[in-house]
Amino acid sequence: MYFLLHPISSLNHFVARLATDQITFLASIVLFIILAFNYKKPFWQSLDKSVSQWASSTEESFIKTHAEDFSIFGNAIFHILFSIILSIIFFLVKHKFSLVIAILFVLIFSWGFNRLLKLVYKRTRPEHMDPGIRRRLSYCFPSGHIMASIPIYFFSAVLLQGLIPFLPWYLIALFMSSIIVVSRIYLNHHYFTDVCGGIAMGIFCLNISIWFYFFIGLV
Repeated sequence: MYFLLHPISSLNHFVARLATDQITFLASIVLFIILAFNYKKPFWQSLDKSVSQWASSTEESFIKTHAEDFSIFGNAIFHILFSIILSIIFFLVKHKFSLVIAILFVLIFSWGFNRLLKLVYKRTRPEHMDPGIRRRLSYCFPSGHIMASIPIYFFSAVLLQGLIPFLPWYLIALFMSSIIVVSRIYLNHHYFTDVCGGIAMGIFCLNISIWFYFFIGLV
């Protein structure tokens, strides 16, 4: 009955619970381990090829046409600016330096951990990339845009839901993360396994960031 009366609020709560649930956290670790040890095997390579061919052959749509534009919201520079602005807002409103530390921790941890993983696996970018696309990094597993976007936007939702509760911040975070996932697939910047690895590690970083937030909140 509550869902029928408050569908947006119910979905918002469901997404929040799903993203931060311990089962989801453990599942993300298991998924990443599976991908990390098997992405070079025939099954996963075949899946990567199939998704890439689908992305290239599918008809033009609004999302596909503007994939490069949507991808900006997963860019490191955009994340830095977003985190700085969010930090300033919360410091001025809440007067808590711990919130600033927590916000910056999410940014540094998610991007820093992603760079470390890429150096460990050293998976080169797909050869089928459009030659006109600038290669930002030589390695691609897991996707940094996705891995950082999930914790940054969902952690922002955790803070903003308490500050402005009448907006469905978790649904907004899900939407932002989803368009970045879709844009990376359409642009063929990554293999599909890179995208899945980015989602798995994004959920991992989100949960670690939330734990860190509560830890410094107790200090």
